[in-house]
Amino acid sequence: MSDEALFIGFDHVAYATRDTDATLKVLTALGFELKIYKQVLEKFNAYVTKVVSATNPGHVVEIVEPLGERSSVSALLRENEATIYHSCFRTNDFHRAHAMLKAQGAVTVSKPMKIPYPLTEAHGRFLLSHMFHPHLGLLEITGPVVNAAAGEGH
Repeated sequence: MSDEALFIGFDHVAYATRDTDATLKVLTALGFELKIYKQVLEKFNAYVTKVVSATNPGHVVEIVEPLGERSSVSALLRENEATIYHSCFRTNDFHRAHAMLKAQGAVTVSKPMKIPYPLTEAHGRFLLSHMFHPHLGLLEITGPVVNAAAGEGH
């Protein structure tokens, strides 16, 4: 595994928006297809909607709308109708990637967890964590657990 790239690409880009339906209208006009619509993410006090490219289902956009004033995206939307929330990087070893980012100065924003509304069977087995790095801003990582013992203490 050491010769293999740890980060293998992007998983999705997430937009924070005040109006899921308005954002969805633009994305569908751009060729995206609705897969998951306004599911509640209680932990983040938000709705999540997921769309995929009609020509490349690996290209995913996540739409996050506040469910109330204390949403994970409320502060981002104080002066904007919508904005990029985060990029999500896919890794082939979640815990190793998480540790590497922490060693590079990232801090964990959300503890590692299962993906609440997985798009694929693989996503159903992945973990995710939101992190912050001063040179990248808010980001998310997702990927499989390669060594379950590596996750202890994270």
